Amino acid sequence: MQEIKVGERWVENIGPLQVHMDTLLTAWFAMAVIIVMSLIITRKLDIIPDKLQAFSEKMMEFLEGLVKGEMGEKGLKHAPFISSLFLFILFANLEGHLPWRLYHLERGEFASPTNDINTTLGLALVVSLYYISAGVAEKGPGYFKHYFEPIWFMFPFNLLEVFTRPLSLSLRLFGNILAGELIILILILLIPIFLPIPMMLFEVFIAFIQAYIFSALAASYIAAATSEQH
Repeated sequence: MQEIKVGERWVENIGPLQVHMDTLLTAWFAMAVIIVMSLIITRKLDIIPDKLQAFSEKMMEFLEGLVKGEMGEKGLKHAPFISSLFLFILFANLEGHLPWRLYHLERGEFASPTNDINTTLGLALVVSLYYISAGVAEKGPGYFKHYFEPIWFMFPFNLLEVFTRPLSLSLRLFGNILAGELIILILILLIPIFLPIPMMLFEVFIAFIQAYIFSALAASYIAAATSEQH
């Protein structure tokens, strides 16, 4: 029976850094797919769209609706960031369903880059830096005033949200994607290949939901940082 390995990575030293090469390559693969599809879709836009253009427009309407639901019309300037975040996480999540296991690495294996805590923590840190920058751009240095409310000695506790938000975002995404891939792997090892298919289809749905939740929470953080009441 095939051995199930968890957490094994293809690690290379690049200067002083230890890099997970399997995660790096699959993350760049997800970005490459998004870039290529974007070029194909926008290469020739028509007033009467074909099916691919129509689907893409519906997807963008959905993402713009997500942003407007959190921030209103003025929040549409943040739609490119939220859309990029959603699409990358969605494609990265779906990579776990590709037949990577047909290609055996000496160390580690190709899978969803979001099943690596380094990826999800990196995404969460980007969100944190973005919403803090958006808050400062909207309110200037006065943005940091809320860290001292309602009383100045609450500052250390209010500051914790800068660390707890990215941590909770990263752990939620990492845990759900890794658990889903492990369940599918166990089912494939224990029963014939066609029986785990319903679970794989369910995990496709989970990949979409996790991308939506991550993006919706990011939008809510940006909305809170730029809100006049914040």
